Amino acid sequence: DYTTVTDTTSMLDAYSEVDKKLADINGNTAQFRLNEAEAHVQAMNKTVKTNIFYGAKGKNASFDALATRYNKISNKEGEMGYQVIDAGGQGDDNTSIWFVTWGDKHTHLLYPKGSKAGLQRTDKGQITAKDPEGRNFEAYQDYFSWDTGLSVRNYRSSARIANISLKDLEDGKVDLIDKMVEAFYKVEEHAQGGKTICYANNTIRTWLHKQAMNKKNVNLTIDTAAGKPMVNFLGLPIKPCSEILNTEARVA
Repeated sequence: DYTTVTDTTSMLDAYSEVDKKLADINGNTAQFRLNEAEAHVQAMNKTVKTNIFYGAKGKNASFDALATRYNKISNKEGEMGYQVIDAGGQGDDNTSIWFVTWGDKHTHLLYPKGSKAGLQRTDKGQITAKDPEGRNFEAYQDYFSWDTGLSVRNYRSSARIANISLKDLEDGKVDLIDKMVEAFYKVEEHAQGGKTICYANNTIRTWLHKQAMNKKNVNLTIDTAAGKPMVNFLGLPIKPCSEILNTEARVA
């Protein structure tokens, strides 16, 4: 079944200004400017990640995110809610695990016609800026922009395990591995041609790592990626995403 969906994009902007004299006496002006701009870059990166999971059209110049789309639970195959699995949490200490298949025919980021993909930096050169007390000073300015949106072309190739109560998890009241197996098979047959990745925050990743240390748990393995341990579930990497909250409202 096909449904027409109009996807939107958001436009993020930031300016970085550094004192010209400080940058010049540093010895490596270009590197000094990049170092000083790092906070702006990290903030924009965090905003984009947050928007991918929790953004909503018309809210904070964002776009409809994964949680905005996979926001209901349904037992009826053919509905988007069928891809949302209920882990049973009732309170306000819930989190989610995501199985997202990336690809042109699956889920992908997009950008407006006439712009460029990813974070863009423009060197604005030397300007006259003002300090917090309104006094002029010479500065180097960089302009950063990031225009992006999200398109879910095949909702069946991704899944959400919602309502994971941290207290229930600690008390052994939820079989998270069982839920992950369910999500895996909801996605698997629809994911051809894409790349499926699991996303979880550090609370869940820590719990899964401990489970992987139990050799009886054959669904989880610990590999190394870029010199760091990476837990995999049935061959799928479980990547960190600190933007996934532990305070999600219950999905019904």
